[in-house]
Amino acid sequence: MCGEGLGEEMFLKYLRGLYSRNSGVAVTIRNGKGGAATHIITNAVNEPGSFDHRIVILDNDKSEQEMNQARAEARQRGVELLENTPCLEATLLAILRPGQNFLGKTSEWCKSEFESNYLNKKKRTEIGEYGKFFSKSTLDAQRANVSELNAIISLMEQ
Repeated sequence: MCGEGLGEEMFLKYLRGLYSRNSGVAVTIRNGKGGAATHIITNAVNEPGSFDHRIVILDNDKSEQEMNQARAEARQRGVELLENTPCLEATLLAILRPGQNFLGKTSEWCKSEFESNYLNKKKRTEIGEYGKFFSKSTLDAQRANVSELNAIISLMEQ
């Protein structure tokens, strides 16, 4: 699994600790280091190793043209693409605030809202900090409501 940036990497590593540890599935997490969506897909494809699946998790707050190129690139290269709308922080807020809708919110708003109310930028690099807000029971309960979360956890449990 290759997350777009550091935020995705840390959250994915936290989820891996909860869901992949005893599942018999080995999950490697990489940081896509941001940039253009197609570059993140290329980085995932070029990651050395024999993997059964290559999965890229992206924010879809980029231009429609860039996202369409990324989707086509992923299909051509056999990469599964998971998209956060508009960004990871919107997905995290959806988990923490059931019933609230974040469609139409900008990535900037979602990032600011998440970092000012939950995990500030500095603490987002510490995997243990995620456990303060995202207990396994909370994540399990929200899987049915947050499709992005369910998709990631399902892949870790296979």
